[in-house]
Amino acid sequence: MSKPQIINPPNRLKSKVSMGGPGAVDPERLARAEAVIEKMTENYLDWVEADLKKLEVELAVLKPGAADADERVERMYRTSHDIKGQGGSFGYQLMTEVGALMCRYIENLQGPLTQEDIDLMNLCYKSMRAVITGRLAGDGGEAGRMVIDGLGKVAAKVKTAGGDD
Repeated sequence: MSKPQIINPPNRLKSKVSMGGPGAVDPERLARAEAVIEKMTENYLDWVEADLKKLEVELAVLKPGAADADERVERMYRTSHDIKGQGGSFGYQLMTEVGALMCRYIENLQGPLTQEDIDLMNLCYKSMRAVITGRLAGDGGEAGRMVIDGLGKVAAKVKTAGGDD
C-alpha cells in the first residue's frame, strides 16, 4: 500500500484580490462597514427577542394531533432558520448552532407530531432563551459545547425512540 499524496491546489482567489492600489479594499470603507455591522449587532438582540417570542407563542399552543400542528411547526422552522442565519453574523454562534439543530430536527420529522417532538423543540427554545438571557456571545465556551452536545444526544434519542413505534 502506497503512502497517500497530499495535493495543495493554488490559491487563485488571493491572486485576484488587490492589497493596494486601484481595486483594493479601501480601509475607510471597511471601517464604515464594520461600524454598520456593529450597530446592527446592537439591534440583533431586539430581533432575536422577537423571534424567541414567536417560538414561545407557537410552542405554548402546539399539541400532538392538532389540525394546525403542521402550520405551527412550519412557522417555527422559518423562525429557527432566521435565528440560525443571524446568530453567527452578530457574534452569537451558539444561537446559530441551536437554531440549526432545531431546523434539522424539524426537517427530519416523520409521521404525526408527538409530545417528545414538542418537548425537544421546547428544549431548543429554552436553550436559545438561556443563551440570549446570559448574553453568551461566541460559541459559549465549554458550557456552549455541553449544550450543543446534550441537545444533539437528546434529539438522537427522541428520533430513535420515535422510530421504534
